[in-house]
Amino acid sequence: MRYNQARLRRLNTEPLRANGEYVLYWMQIYRRLERNHALDYALRCSRELGKPLVIYEGLRLRYPWASARTHAFVLAGMAANHAAAKERGLNYWAFVETPKHDRGSPDGHGLLHRLAARAAVVVTDDYPCYIVPGQSEALARTTDVGVFAVDGNSVVPLSLLGAPISAAAHLRPRLHKAFAEAWPHRAKARPVFDEIATKRVSAPFPTWTPPRDLGAVIRALPFGEPVPPVTSMPGGTTAARARLAEFLAKRLRGYAEARSQPRAPQDGHASGLSPYLHFGHLSIEEVVEKALHTTGDWDVHELRLHHRGKREGFFSDDADVNGFLDEALTWRDVGFQWHWHRRADTASLQTALPGWAMGSLRAHASDPRAYTYSIEEWEAGATHDPLWNAAQRELVATGTIHNYLRMLWGKKVIEWSKSPDEAYRTLVHLNNKYALDGRDPNSWTGILWCFGLFDRPWAPERKVLGVLRYMSSANTAKKFKLDPYYRYVESLPTIEAVRSGHDRS
Repeated sequence: MRYNQARLRRLNTEPLRANGEYVLYWMQIYRRLERNHALDYALRCSRELGKPLVIYEGLRLRYPWASARTHAFVLAGMAANHAAAKERGLNYWAFVETPKHDRGSPDGHGLLHRLAARAAVVVTDDYPCYIVPGQSEALARTTDVGVFAVDGNSVVPLSLLGAPISAAAHLRPRLHKAFAEAWPHRAKARPVFDEIATKRVSAPFPTWTPPRDLGAVIRALPFGEPVPPVTSMPGGTTAARARLAEFLAKRLRGYAEARSQPRAPQDGHASGLSPYLHFGHLSIEEVVEKALHTTGDWDVHELRLHHRGKREGFFSDDADVNGFLDEALTWRDVGFQWHWHRRADTASLQTALPGWAMGSLRAHASDPRAYTYSIEEWEAGATHDPLWNAAQRELVATGTIHNYLRMLWGKKVIEWSKSPDEAYRTLVHLNNKYALDGRDPNSWTGILWCFGLFDRPWAPERKVLGVLRYMSSANTAKKFKLDPYYRYVESLPTIEAVRSGHDRS
C-alpha cells in the first residue's frame, strides 16, 4: 500500500460529500481507460462510497499553443475513449468547446464547478507541468468537496524519488532501488467496472459525440496560423499500442548502438511514443512491461541487482531492451522529478538553471554573435545552416525532431540569438507550438539542458556559450551520415506549405 498511498495527494481540506451523486474523475492528462492509477483510485472511491463513477474529459478551444495539430491528436483520443466507454457502459461525459457563434453550442464556463458541486469526491491527475497543476489547484480552492490528485506519471511514484537531482546519474540509483517494490503495484491493465460504478447518471449538459468527419470540424475551428494535424500519427490508445508493437517488432533491435544516429523514421530506432505518453493515450508501465516481455516471460526477480545504479545491464542482459528502458524510465523521470519539486521554475532561465550555467551565460551575454535571427526567420527555417533548417522543417511538418538533432537545434538558437533570454523564449515557442510532445516536463528540461541544466561545465570556454557544452553542424556531419536524413526531409512538405495551410499530406 505504501506505493499506492505515495501516489495520492490531497489538494484541499474539504470533506467528502455524503449526499453527492457520484465520484467524479476529471481526466486531464492520463486520457485512457486502462492502466490508469487515477482511474483505479476513482473506482476504489466508487466502491467504498457506493456511488456511480463519472468520467469527465474536456477540451477547451483556447489553451497555450492551441492548434489544429494538438486538437486533432487529443480529439482522436477522446473519440477512442468515447467508444471504449460506451462498450463498458461507463458514464463518460466529454465536453469539447466550440466557437461562441455556433448556435446551440454548449457553454463550458463554470461547467467543471457544476460537476464538482454534485460529486461526493473529485479525483484528478497529478501532472507536474503545463496548465494542469494550476487548473487542479484552482478547482480545489473554489469548491467545497474534497479533491484528490493521483500521480500516474511513472512506475515509481515521484514522491518516493527523493530530493531534486542535478544529473541522470544521481536519479538512476534511486529508481533502481525502488523499482522492484513498485513494479507489482502497477495500474490495472483491465479495470473492473462493476454495477455500482456503471449505474447511469444523467449529464447536465449535452455530452460530445465524435463526428463522422473529425477533420472537417477541426478545419473549421479558429486557430489562426495553421499548424495542421500530423496524419501519419493519429491519437488514441489503439494507435499508441500499434506504434508500440511496431517499434518492439521492427526497431528495438539495434537500439543500443544506433539510437543517437539521425535517420528517417522508417530507418531509425526512435520509438515515436512520446506524444502518446504525453497525452496519456499510453501508460509508461505498459511500455516497460511489453519491452521486458520481448526477452521472454520476464518477472521482477530477473532484475540484475548487481548492476543497480549503472546505465547498462540492470533491467535485462539484452542491451537493446536495457538501453531503451534507461531512456524511457531514467531519462524521462529526470524531467518529471525536476518538475515535481520545481513546478514554477520554467518561467525563466534565472529560476531554472544551476549557478555555473547562469553565470557563464551572463558573462558572455554581450559577446558578438556571428549570426542573429528574428522569430519569423527561425520559424521559417531561414538560417544560414542547412542542417538546422532541415531539423526545423521536420518539426513543422511532422511534429517531432530526431532526439540528437533536437539538442543541436537548441544549441544553435542560443548561439545565434541576441540574448539567452531571447533564445529561451524562441525555443519554448517553437517546440510547444509545433511538437506533438511539446508542453511536457521533458520538453522544458530538454530545452533547459541546452542551457546547462543536468550538465556540467565544458572546456574550452567559447564566445556566447561560455563553458556550456558546444555542438556544431560540422561535427555532426563528421559523426553521422546525414544524406539519408536530408533525403527524408526533402520528402516532407515545405515549411511554407505547412504554414500557409496548403499541406494536404
